[in-house]
Parts: sequence; structure tokens; C-alpha cells
Amino acid sequence: MNVPLKRIRDYEDLGLGLFIHWGLYSQLSQGEWTEFIHGINKEKYEKLANTFSAKDFDAEEIVQQAKSMGAKYIVLTSKHHEGFFLYDSQGLSDFDSVHSLAKRDLIKEFVDACHKYDIKPFLYMATYDWHNPLYEKDFNKYLEYLRKSVEILSKNYGSIGGFWFDGNWNKKDADWHLDDLYGTIRKYQPDAMIINNTGLKNRGKIINPEIDAVTYERGTPDSINHGEDGQKYVAGEISLTLNQHWGYAKSDINFKSPREVIETICHARDIGANILVNIGLTGTGKIPTISEEYMKFIGVWMDHNKQAIYKTRPTDIESGYQMKDFALSDEKDLYLFIFDLKIVGNSNVVLGGEGVNPRSFTGINKQAKKISWLDNKEKLSFTQNNDMLTIDATGFKYGTDLIVRVAKVEF
Repeated sequence: MNVPLKRIRDYEDLGLGLFIHWGLYSQLSQGEWTEFIHGINKEKYEKLANTFSAKDFDAEEIVQQAKSMGAKYIVLTSKHHEGFFLYDSQGLSDFDSVHSLAKRDLIKEFVDACHKYDIKPFLYMATYDWHNPLYEKDFNKYLEYLRKSVEILSKNYGSIGGFWFDGNWNKKDADWHLDDLYGTIRKYQPDAMIINNTGLKNRGKIINPEIDAVTYERGTPDSINHGEDGQKYVAGEISLTLNQHWGYAKSDINFKSPREVIETICHARDIGANILVNIGLTGTGKIPTISEEYMKFIGVWMDHNKQAIYKTRPTDIESGYQMKDFALSDEKDLYLFIFDLKIVGNSNVVLGGEGVNPRSFTGINKQAKKISWLDNKEKLSFTQNNDMLTIDATGFKYGTDLIVRVAKVEF
């Protein structure tokens, strides 16, 4: 396996990111594809810019909430497929936030807040565009329009952590002039990650040598395509939306369970991928209450276990527990991720966590000196026989259930 470039290694160290979908569609509260799927008249739809106030969009507050969640980077939609820019497009178009009711460069506010609070700003850019007629009438001219819109972001907003493109799957056989597009980024932002969402049919496919990370939209793969030997090493990233839409949809109450969210975060790191947890802002730019609560419980878990998420990598260590438990390493210590533990009760309230829970791992060739839970520092008893390590995985203390528990192994 090739050695990752520094920007890719640094990106993998981030581990957890927050994805934010926000645009004119948010005012209709029925998902980010509502214009297309509901067949809304284009002229009528685009008048939503006249009511796009962004009055509740507080970039600093959002960035601080993301940081409390444990996110190290945020991907914000600078332009979705509707074609509306959340920044000053500098004459490219008047279909942007400075020409809307808001009259603000919202991407500048976002990037500045990220820089202030030491969060990496990533910018989503839709390549598939419903607004600009050039997309269908003169594709080469449209691609120059797209390149210029990215050049504005690359030149005028300080350091950008990465660019997250989405839509090439709509014209999968077209020449997207990617060398020109990515070359513009490399000219002004040489350390920025370049990510292009490969869509549902080509998940994990590397479409250009400049791609730094492959995406896996919806669902979690069992492995990541890091590239062939002799080629550049690429990272992987899984996206997880909390319900069934990426943009705000007030009537979608089909939210994933906290267990599924936490276990998916863990699974992503097990296979060596970053994970983006998605929320959609309301039409006025506020985080919905339910999304805030999900971010808070992710933050509770991360507060206990963040050292096992950042800067760790997969191992070849195998678990004997239903192939669920796994181990990550930060080159010094080992972190054992333990699933399905119960809560310790007593004779009146028996919750099942007081039983013996031996969990075994094979492939550990160093002698462990100390093993303890990250959440309460409790030391665990263990035995080691050749390359097998068996720990007594005690149940959660009454009043606690963190879904996945992590033990730190020190050598």
C-alpha cells in the first residue's frame, strides 16, 4: 500500500465531520430535490431567493455546536443542484445570496467561523445544475462557469480544507474537464482535499488522479478502495443522514436510532473511513431541534471516546464476538471497541451487565500492561495467551449506556 500524502493523512486524522445541506429548498421544508422531484415551475421556484432571509443563520454558533459534537470538519453546500450560490458569485450570476433577501456572503461567514474555532471548512459544490441553461445547451461553456465559481472560492476565502463535488454521475460519459477544474484548486489551494461524490452506482470509484477521497453515499461498505499499488493512496468517506432526506424535511420523522448512528460512526473508523453526519438547516438557517439533540448525544459519546476516533487506523486484529468487536491503533496504544454490553443492576433491578463478558482478540503480539475503559477509567482484568488477548468487559455503570464501549490497551 502506498504512503498517503500529508493532506490525505491529515484528513484521515479528522475522523468525524458534519455535513450541512442548506439552500432555497430549505424554505419549502420537503427535501433538497423538491424542485426536481415535485416538478415545481423553475421561475416560481427561483423566486424563493426573494424570501431567503438567512435571519437565523449564525455561523459561529453552528461551528461551535459542530465542535461540541466532536466534528473536526464541516462540509457546507455552497451551491446545490438548484444552482443557487450561498456566496458572492462576483458577476457570474445574480442567483446568489448577496442578491437574495439576505444580502450576505454566507460562505464567508461560515469559513471565517471555521477558522476562528479551528474547524476545517469544506465546500460542497454541485456540478449537476438545474438553474443554468448552459448545462444542457452548451456544456463546455457551463464547465467554464463551474470552474470560475470554484476559482472564486479558491482565491477569496483563505484556507479551505477541501472541495466536495456532486453530480458528475448525471452525465457519466461526458468530459467534465476535470483537469482544468482540479488544476484551479491545486493552483490556489494546494493542500485542499478534492472529493467527488461518485453516486449510488459507482460508490468508491476513483474517477481522476487528483481525487483524494472516495465516497460511499448511503449504506456502509465492508472495505475502502484506497487505490491500486503504485497509484496514489486515497482516503474513504461515508455519509450518514439522520433521516431519509439530506435537506430539511419537516414531515420526515423516520430518524435513525441513536444505536445505528453510533455504530455507523464506529464501523466507518473500523474500515478506515471518515464519516460525515448530515443535517439540514431550516429555511431561515437554523439547526432543527431534533438535529441539535442528535448532535448532542454524538457529542456525549465522542467526549468519552474521541481519542479512539481521531488519528487511529484499522488493524488486522480479529475479534471472536460475532465479528462485531474490533480494534484500532494509534501506533502507541490499542483501542478495543466492544458492542452489546448491558447495564449493571442489582438484586432488585437486574439489567444483565453484572455477568461475565469475556471478549477475545487475536493477532496481538505485544504484552499488554494495562487495560481500562475510556469512559470511566475502570481497570479491566485480562489474560493473554500467545497472540490472543481476552478481557473481562464489564457492563455499563447504572445510569449509563454508551452503546459501544471502548477499552484502551497500553503496552
